[in-house]
Amino acid sequence: MGFWRKQQISFFLTTNCNLTCYYCYMPKMKINPEDEFIDTDFTRAGLHDFFATNPSRTIRFFGAGEPTMAFTQMIEITKQARQMVGSALSIEVETNGYFSREIADWIENNVDILWISCDGPPEIHDAQRPTCDNQPSSEVVLKNVRRYAKCSNMQFGVRATIASENLDQQTKLIEYFHSLGVKYVAASPTYHSQLNPRIKTSSLVEFAKHFVPAFYRAIELGMFYQTLLIVNFDEEVDIYCQACKPCPRLTTDGLVSCCDWASLGPKYLPGSLQECVYGYFDKTTGRIIYDQTKIKRIQQRNVSYLGQNNCKGCKALRHCAGGCVGKMMAETNDLYKATDDWCAAVLYLFDKLPVNEGLFPYLHP
Repeated sequence: MGFWRKQQISFFLTTNCNLTCYYCYMPKMKINPEDEFIDTDFTRAGLHDFFATNPSRTIRFFGAGEPTMAFTQMIEITKQARQMVGSALSIEVETNGYFSREIADWIENNVDILWISCDGPPEIHDAQRPTCDNQPSSEVVLKNVRRYAKCSNMQFGVRATIASENLDQQTKLIEYFHSLGVKYVAASPTYHSQLNPRIKTSSLVEFAKHFVPAFYRAIELGMFYQTLLIVNFDEEVDIYCQACKPCPRLTTDGLVSCCDWASLGPKYLPGSLQECVYGYFDKTTGRIIYDQTKIKRIQQRNVSYLGQNNCKGCKALRHCAGGCVGKMMAETNDLYKATDDWCAAVLYLFDKLPVNEGLFPYLHP
């Protein structure tokens, strides 16, 4: 169940957010009013193209901001999709979990896969993820975590960001989420961002060293713990993830991107990430125009090409495939190059964790 199997169309609904996470790779910036929310004419065109070319019937709500702050658009896009594919539709939402009871009810009744970003106990979560007026967010978030951990009608998991000072707390983190009833946990250390100089970048090797005991502790507790470094450890792959297919992510400023990190166009994000943008919405025709040259360049990020170039001779190539596109480009400015730290961490985990010993129970958010 390699990460590339996560085939879906993603909608970056809004740039607005109700939290100010200190490590956010999309920190607050001035966004033009017309670019704050996604255009539903654009989403209709995107759905049409995706369903016509991909057998997947999964849509995903995410974004440069908090998707539930565009709840009206979320409902409208769901309606559009159901009109096209009916009951075959599957919905994934990745959210900060800080939303109202009305939204919570809608999610329970409509969403098939839900990931809530929660960094652990209140003292950790509130320090890292305060509200926009610098108030604690954990009370609301943890209430929703407990609620959805009991839901049998969806796959629910928690996504945690591990700060540098908490790398050695991963096993305790797993035990804490177990006490809340959570079965699936996906974690990432803080990564470098070209937009947020406040981030203290963690050592991926140090993260990996403490990930290993937490991974095995999760198994003891009937849970599963995963990170982007190991998403393809359960089977050999040709590409790292759906970005390299590419699967579309529709942005609020009318562009089609292959990667979550390229969630806005050149007016807002650094030039290197624009290699991930391969289409735009033409409002006059109501159609999306795709750049075939860019698509071919993105598709070239595969094990065949990498194995002859930057990743030549790597024993983990068929289980890494160059690593996370956006995270690597944010540091190297190169679509095909991984960082030394990423490579070292993957190789460490490759020697410490099971490989090809059964498919993972979920696909990473």
